Amino acid sequence: MRVDRRWLEPAVGTLLDNALRHGRGAILVRAEVHDGRLTLSVSDEGSGFPPDFLPRAFDRFSRAEASRTTPGAGLGLALVAAAAASHDGTARAENGPPGATVTLDVAC
Repeated sequence: MRVDRRWLEPAVGTLLDNALRHGRGAILVRAEVHDGRLTLSVSDEGSGFPPDFLPRAFDRFSRAEASRTTPGAGLGLALVAAAAASHDGTARAENGPPGATVTLDVAC
């Protein structure tokens, strides 16, 4: 399977945008290809996801309470998860310390 840039580029852009808007400090992007899989993660040094939000972070129209004052519909991470699924993969979110990390693992 080849990576479809039409899906993955917007997904990575969403992760970077989220880190810039909701995180703090340095943003770290890591990518590794191993055994036909691409693992890409975006991390920041902010306060991370609220623990009660993590289980529904990739649900459509789901937003953490603190992000409700900024523009958006709560579709960004849902689209990231859809991009991962379209490449026989997964997306996951976790808290540091410090900050939050969102990781895509996809076939390539």
